[in-house]
Amino acid sequence: MRRLRITIVILFVLSGIAFIGYNIANRILSDHTPPVITSDSDTISVSVAAEDSELLAGLTATDNKDGDITDSIRISSMSNFTEPGKRTISYAVFDSSNQAATLTRNLEYTDYVSPKIHQTQPLRFSLNEMDDANLAENMTAEDCIDGDITKQIRVSFGDVYISTAGSYTITVQVSNSAGDTCSVPVDVTVTDPTDSAEREKYYPVLSEYIAYTDAGVPIDPAAFLIGLERNETQYLFDTDAELMPAGKESVVIAGAVDYNTPGTYTLEYQFANADGVTAVTKLAVVVR
Repeated sequence: MRRLRITIVILFVLSGIAFIGYNIANRILSDHTPPVITSDSDTISVSVAAEDSELLAGLTATDNKDGDITDSIRISSMSNFTEPGKRTISYAVFDSSNQAATLTRNLEYTDYVSPKIHQTQPLRFSLNEMDDANLAENMTAEDCIDGDITKQIRVSFGDVYISTAGSYTITVQVSNSAGDTCSVPVDVTVTDPTDSAEREKYYPVLSEYIAYTDAGVPIDPAAFLIGLERNETQYLFDTDAELMPAGKESVVIAGAVDYNTPGTYTLEYQFANADGVTAVTKLAVVVR
């Protein structure tokens, strides 16, 4: 019996020694050195349509045990824009021991264009229509990264409260997935259906009600003027000249745009009929 106890104790001691030895050896032999990612540049410039292979260009990854593991580098995240067309991109790589390395560098898009909102019809409603009016109904939005983002358009009235006929300014805006926002103040005309003078107005009709241009590049405001509208019926200069009270030259374009300073400006297209009743349509000009 005594021999059995001694044997058990010896086996227990030997097992403990083996366990300790195994852990010591495992610690000595285990890989505790993470891999390393290097880049040939702090900034990468690519098209917005660049493939992952282009976004990974100029990177290498090495590991003390696995050697060259460049092919294992993956894109882990991209930040929102720090300014339009510029963001940071982060990468990660793991070695066979699940040790990780990360690297972040700057990313610049060579052909980036901020999102745009397009408006194809004027925001003109009678007082009776305002409660049910969908102000974004005739608007679309496009983005070079996300494509069609029309559903992301938001309308803000700010402090504007519409209760009487007149001209009001609201803001429409849209943002892309990188956090770049297009925000444009636009005009809403509210008419009084009981006003007899309103029925005699000819509103200038435009091809677009929001125009975009780069700083230093003027636009031709007259190029947007395509016709006149009376009582919700549009007459185009090119096809309905005989039905109009006057020609394109009778529309006065007022307002100024500083094409050297980014911002949003307003041009007014004014037309007065034979009785001197004037109708005004506004064009928002966005200089970027």
